[in-house]
Amino acid sequence: MTDVQDSEIVVAEIPKNSREVVRVTLGQYRGGRNINLWPFYRDGAGNLRPGKRGLIIGIRHLPALAAALAQALDAARENGRLPPE
Repeated sequence: MTDVQDSEIVVAEIPKNSREVVRVTLGQYRGGRNINLWPFYRDGAGNLRPGKRGLIIGIRHLPALAAALAQALDAARENGRLPPE
């Protein structure tokens, strides 16, 4: 049985378009914990397959990433790129 701390945890799947999603996961690689943002696409049979490139960031950077995304959300709303809440 795999320890929960060592297994990948799928946090979210965000639709990118009709064929792709971006999967957000917490994982581990070579002893380091990380957060992964990876595109997945649907193959001919409809199964999700990982894309060739994604983003892997050390988990220690998660607070800064979350703050940056919150700032981006605020900026997008202030500039009319997203509707207000």
